[in-house]
Amino acid sequence: MENKLNPAEALERLFEVIRQEAASNPTFARRMLDASGVTVMFSGPDAMKAADPIIVAARGDYANFRESFVGFSEKDLKAIIKGFALATDEQVKGVKTKPKQSGLVDLMWDGAKRKLEERRAR
Repeated sequence: MENKLNPAEALERLFEVIRQEAASNPTFARRMLDASGVTVMFSGPDAMKAADPIIVAARGDYANFRESFVGFSEKDLKAIIKGFALATDEQVKGVKTKPKQSGLVDLMWDGAKRKLEERRAR
């Protein structure tokens, strides 16, 4: 069976597969978004799986970093900090800002920038 498509139809099929994979695989979605070079606001139930603070910090823009993460819950921010080893438990406990998310995002920024510097030093 020979399946002939015009270029537009072939591309539409290809992009549909990419959309479906990105919707079902947050890690793949994050990689695609990183490749696009745009600032992304993470939200929804899969935001935790798709958010990578080190990749976002690599773009070097604190305002965009903050915008990407400030909407996360305190619990989610703490989980990201722990998962990426961006700060110690004592540093997290030391955050006293109101709202706490603001201070946690700052802590994430500092930790992500430190991780990037460590990578460059190798």
